[in-house]
Amino acid sequence: MFDPDATVIRPQAKPEDPDATVIRCRLLPTVVPPPNAPPLPQATALALQPGFRLHEYRIDGVLGQGGFGITYLATDVHLNAAVAIKEYLPEEIAFRAGDRSVSPNASAHRDRYRQGLESFLVEARTLASFRHPAIVRVARFFEAHRTAYMVLEYERGSPFKVWWPLHKQVGEAGLIELLLPLLDGLAAVHTTGFLHRDIKPDNIQVRAADGGLVLLDFGSAGQAVAVADEGGAALTPGYAPIEQYGAGRQGPWTDLYALGATLYWAVAGKKPPDAEQRALDPACFTSAADAGRGRFGENFLKAIDWALHTDATQRPQTVAELRRALCTDHLSRIDLRQALQHDNSQFDSSHDNGEPHERWRQRWLDRWRGRWRPRLHPRHWPLAFKLTLAMLATAMLPMLLTGVYNLQGSQAAVAAAELRFVEQLAHSTAARLAQFVADHGHFAAALASEPALAAALADSDSDRLSALNIRLARLVRGDPDLQLMLLLDDKGRAHAASDPALVGRNYASRQYFSQAMAGRPFTTGLSVGADGVASLFVAEPLRRVDGAVVGALVLRVRGTSVVAILDEVRHDSELTPFLVDGDGVLVHHPQQGLLYRSLRPLAPQVLAQIRADQRYRRDDVESLGETELAQAMVGAVRTGNVSYRSALDGQAHVAGFAPVPGLDWVVGVSEARATFEAPLRTLAQHLLWSLGLVGLLFTGLALRFARSIVKPVRELTSATQALKAGDYDTARVVVSSRDELGQLGRTFNVMIDVLRQRDREQRRRSP
Repeated sequence: MFDPDATVIRPQAKPEDPDATVIRCRLLPTVVPPPNAPPLPQATALALQPGFRLHEYRIDGVLGQGGFGITYLATDVHLNAAVAIKEYLPEEIAFRAGDRSVSPNASAHRDRYRQGLESFLVEARTLASFRHPAIVRVARFFEAHRTAYMVLEYERGSPFKVWWPLHKQVGEAGLIELLLPLLDGLAAVHTTGFLHRDIKPDNIQVRAADGGLVLLDFGSAGQAVAVADEGGAALTPGYAPIEQYGAGRQGPWTDLYALGATLYWAVAGKKPPDAEQRALDPACFTSAADAGRGRFGENFLKAIDWALHTDATQRPQTVAELRRALCTDHLSRIDLRQALQHDNSQFDSSHDNGEPHERWRQRWLDRWRGRWRPRLHPRHWPLAFKLTLAMLATAMLPMLLTGVYNLQGSQAAVAAAELRFVEQLAHSTAARLAQFVADHGHFAAALASEPALAAALADSDSDRLSALNIRLARLVRGDPDLQLMLLLDDKGRAHAASDPALVGRNYASRQYFSQAMAGRPFTTGLSVGADGVASLFVAEPLRRVDGAVVGALVLRVRGTSVVAILDEVRHDSELTPFLVDGDGVLVHHPQQGLLYRSLRPLAPQVLAQIRADQRYRRDDVESLGETELAQAMVGAVRTGNVSYRSALDGQAHVAGFAPVPGLDWVVGVSEARATFEAPLRTLAQHLLWSLGLVGLLFTGLALRFARSIVKPVRELTSATQALKAGDYDTARVVVSSRDELGQLGRTFNVMIDVLRQRDREQRRRSP
């Protein structure tokens, strides 16, 4: 069965049905089969045959068939009820096989088929969440035969496109009566964040049972886009606004344009020109005000033109705005409908008794304001509540402010103490590192001062050199912090070494050699050797008796000894010691993944130098983004502390830092604020619990006190009402206190007695 109004994918050529949804594409490539390839699969009959069973549903016939699926009339055999079943089957890219399963008809269509199937399931899931008489209801959905099915309630009726030309006599009032429930349903859809995107007369069903309108085919446009090539836009020319062509953001106003175009069709007998055509030639559009003049109200037609504005920002943005505009000449319908939906109990039958609408509307507004004003404005609150609130605020607010002030003061004091602590810890650690390095410098200086070492550089006797190597090896074994000792001649060649395998190697390119040959003792920073082990080098110049520098003594100190000094800080597991060099690179950190990464981005020339000397055995040094910490620590010349928010975990931290004398190192010790503030947070929780309990107790006492004040006032009010009605016997108050309210009550009783006596005297005088 061919449905001329089905959603299809077509190129720019004009479709046979001018109201069919099409895909406007930048380019629709054609799938060309390779030479000698077998023809694409075809199916002579896509629809399932009557009598076929889908779970508990029996197919009875075909209701409609379009480009993206087939709709069947079926029977729920368990409930013996008629249903409509919609099957996903895009006929241009899929076929039905002999086992009744549905598959893409080419491998190039697999992704498009799957995307369309997912869109179909999204449509089903969306519709299943709606419960509104104007929205087609999905009873269930499921996947079978490699496709998906949607089971809908079967509503007998006809499309609005067919129904309206035969019922135009209902006029504007009848059309609005039909339209209001549909607007409510569309508003419910928009409230959940969904859009229809293809509202048109074909997608609105007139229910045969009660004549109500039902919105159909949610998501059909989405399925069309899913199975179309990239760059496609699903739309129905004339009913789609310009943003559906990709020229703007879509929202509820998109559906309102399509609804306005549908009403324009009902008024003018034809749909509006295509949105792209209107954008190029505004004069091609005849306004609804001109097309429907004399047959429809002016405000109704202006509302349609408002919805059809080409600029999305100039259209109504919500269903409520469009509803008010459409019903300007029918306010009794819209106001009564909305009011009844909110609270039926607020209204009486005055409107049905013939009272003017404006008086009824004013009465409704007065009742609405009278009900909600006491809840919104303090002057309308009950006196007991205001007294209780005032007493509670008077008692609890100072306590709360005092507690917050003390808590903040405690936090500041604890933070200051912790900053001093980590600063002192960093200072003591830096001093130990300086002493450690100085000790090895003194050792190297003392050893280099021996004339025998300088003289050994000129000795080529193998036995003496072997003895010298043995001596150096013994010195290394005697100091666990030493890893290696080298004796370099003036060419940088290793003349002797604690490791004989290194004898003969040249170290002239090393910075420590050039500094020693210049007559200056030199200590390097931590660097990674070819063996992958971090260490530092201490170099001391070797001089002849006449003072000339003839070589250098080099000590390689184990980096693990430096790490051991730093890690002593970790006896407190909440503290994190670390060490940065003069460039801001982490040369030590407990987390191995942070080693040899910089606190902040390095300058290109610094990176080039690091690559050249291979001090960290890596070509790039990544930045941690710790800008605040780097600003305080890198290049620091004195001890200090800093509070900062870490870029690694996003938490607040404190850190103390201290430079290592004689080196370009800076020792840091950090700690998360949450760690040392944990006791204060516990204290704050206890404070809040205490305030809550005290507040509950005080609220009870304040409420009782407030009622003791309000009760006499209420009695006075009741007595005054009785006096107004002339009931002197009831117009009395019981006085049980001697305070001001008691005095007021006694005075009121005396006044009642006087008024009663005067009334009796007046009655006696009267004939």
